[in-house]
Amino acid sequence: MISGKEILASLPWLEPKIGPGTAVLSPSSLNPVPYQGNLIFRQESIKALLRTLSARDPYTGYHSNRVTNLALTFARSLSLSSQELAALSNAGYLHDIGKIGVSDSILLKPGPLTPAERAVIQTHPIIGEKIVEPLGFTLQEKDLILLHHERWDGRGYPRGLQGNSIPFLCRLLALVDVFDALTSDRPYRQAFSVPEALAEIEAQAGYQFDPDLSEKFIHLLTAMGPQKLFHQPPPPWLAGEW
Repeated sequence: MISGKEILASLPWLEPKIGPGTAVLSPSSLNPVPYQGNLIFRQESIKALLRTLSARDPYTGYHSNRVTNLALTFARSLSLSSQELAALSNAGYLHDIGKIGVSDSILLKPGPLTPAERAVIQTHPIIGEKIVEPLGFTLQEKDLILLHHERWDGRGYPRGLQGNSIPFLCRLLALVDVFDALTSDRPYRQAFSVPEALAEIEAQAGYQFDPDLSEKFIHLLTAMGPQKLFHQPPPPWLAGEW
């Protein structure tokens, strides 16, 4: 089986090297884009990355949009801070951006993955974190991209974090991410109904998911109803372009 480290070693563009003929930049010019300093640039960069991801894999592009909208709805129901909402908005849209670095034969495979293929797909959070590095994301935002496949029981990836050692927003995003995946048609299975997906989340509470967040998520979606649930608008700067 190919290890994650071996896979990442085959992607040198994640760690660009400065050769003898490369112009040396001043330290100040290497600083990432400030979080508060260039909102338009950040939004345009997110938009460009989303368009790239959607062109490569339309399912993942639409999935990222739905997940972020529902994650923000869930976060507001929990009265999270404006800073936490901003982190979810910025990083949620790009949580699967690392799938750009996964080959089509694996990413678009119409069936279950082999263990070797699964090892490849499990590198996408690490690749994603590298891709967004120039955008100057906060640690909280980078964690959302890197750690959204961690599990409450410690059997997730890439770090195998467990319980409350997984950042709170990552636990929240993980719930919404899986819910959207379950309720979406895939080449190898039909979509779950909302009750079926919520039953699966309830069954995995305390194993895959934070049990307290699972209970609150199930309560929210039960109250929302299907019509409101599946008519989440895109963000203003993506309106009309999906």
